[in-house]
Amino acid sequence: MSNDPHWMEHAREKMKAKGSLGSFGKATSKKIARAKREGGAEKKKAIFAANAKKAAKTRRKHSGKHSGK
Repeated sequence: MSNDPHWMEHAREKMKAKGSLGSFGKATSKKIARAKREGGAEKKKAIFAANAKKAAKTRRKHSGKHSGK
């Protein structure tokens, strides 16, 4: 992942401009693993999906610390 805290927003804007937003579908673990094995454009989408899932998990994990709980 990039050091840019807004990397996900920039990537989403870029995908929207290219028309590839949502082209990977629901990012399940099995689907990500299969796409990584296939290679090519699907591998790039799978790596992005895995990074997005990791970022979301981290954000959920840390959100409780700042909510006053």
